[in-house]
Amino acid sequence: MIALALLAQAAATTPAPPVPPQDWTVLPPFPLVRAAITPEATAYVRGEVESERCRIATSPADGVRVVAPVAILIGPAGGVRQVVPAAIGCPTVEQYTVGYVIALTRTGSAASRPGWYRLSVAYRW
Repeated sequence: MIALALLAQAAATTPAPPVPPQDWTVLPPFPLVRAAITPEATAYVRGEVESERCRIATSPADGVRVVAPVAILIGPAGGVRQVVPAAIGCPTVEQYTVGYVIALTRTGSAASRPGWYRLSVAYRW
């Protein structure tokens, strides 16, 4: 019973994570230090789309097949605090993109101020 009360108290004092604004077009673009999409990343996304586990309308324009937008929260110390994917009809690709963006930003970002930024990851094949 005491453990349940302590758990409820801890949950009540944990602040909700910040959410990006509704309109991501107002966010400044996120400046990436390194922006290459690896062949392994493309192969994973292609496999998810071709397996028909996703409901993504691919766009063959300029070789871009899938665009996965994310919102990135930069903290006061300059590090990435949160990455939120946009719903594109394929949760596995959305979450994969979040992990990929976190890996790309691990070496730091060139973001000049704290706050939300936007980034679209384009997978081509």
